[in-house]
Amino acid sequence: MKLNEKLMKIRKERGFSQEEFGDAINVSRQAVSKWEVGEATPDTDKLKEIVEKFDVSYEFLLNDEIEDEKDVDSVFEKKYQKRHRKTVQKIVVVIILIYLLICVYKFVAFSRFYVIAKSFSEEKYSQLCTLTTLNQVYNEHMSIDTTRVGNQKMVTSFDFKEGNPFPYEIEFTDFEKRICYNLRYDEERKGYIYRDRKEDMISEEEVDGLFHDENNIREQTLSVIPSGLKEIFLASIDPRYYYVSIKNRQYKAISFEYDLKMKVQLNEDYLVESVDQKFEYGGTARWSYSYDYVPGHFGNEIKDPIERGIYTILEEE
Repeated sequence: MKLNEKLMKIRKERGFSQEEFGDAINVSRQAVSKWEVGEATPDTDKLKEIVEKFDVSYEFLLNDEIEDEKDVDSVFEKKYQKRHRKTVQKIVVVIILIYLLICVYKFVAFSRFYVIAKSFSEEKYSQLCTLTTLNQVYNEHMSIDTTRVGNQKMVTSFDFKEGNPFPYEIEFTDFEKRICYNLRYDEERKGYIYRDRKEDMISEEEVDGLFHDENNIREQTLSVIPSGLKEIFLASIDPRYYYVSIKNRQYKAISFEYDLKMKVQLNEDYLVESVDQKFEYGGTARWSYSYDYVPGHFGNEIKDPIERGIYTILEEE
């Protein structure tokens, strides 16, 4: 409805003639007539008088979409809802864009971690892994030293008695000779029980698995970071991986399955340096890794522990 039609409607609803309407706002009958036929429009001052004397709103007079004064609120409510909807849509779009940018960043970061770690190929190394746990029940401190030279590997597990490391388990593997055995310390008999690891296997495939020639440092690192395109992609879009830093070479994640928070730190060579775990019940665990892989440091081979004769070997009971 146009302004001229609304002025006529206001006048007739009050039962005024054009002359009476004009007298109310101090204009002539001819001026009112021109307004109503659309030949002229009231100036600002006269619009103000009409609003005040006839109890109507500027919105009703000037908005052609509003047919009746009582529709003003609903029209403005619709406009507000429309603006609000657009604002919400903009916010959602911004959030989605930010989320996508974060996903892309995480994908780049995890890809970088994986590519560099996977390229590690050093054979002569020693990897020392230390586990420290703390909770309301007990404290535990143990370490595992993995040494790999050529075709031989030896893994020694230590616990700490009175603060001193004690080798309670040794596993020796010779990939070329297909030897793999375990020595585990027996507290009561004060010696090591020998066990051929091949006897634990139930198939030739499992035996072959013992002698799978893998790089322990590389495999250890790849086991704690997203590895492979699919795993990297899923981790990149997973909000549980809530912090990733290329600069700091680390990521933080939440595991609902195990009720824990985890932080993985890589060293300058992009090998795992530490894994911190904080459990929901309050316990903590920290896996710390250090490396010594200077070429030539370990010589050409690892001495077979049994051949060295430094351990008391017991027969199984």
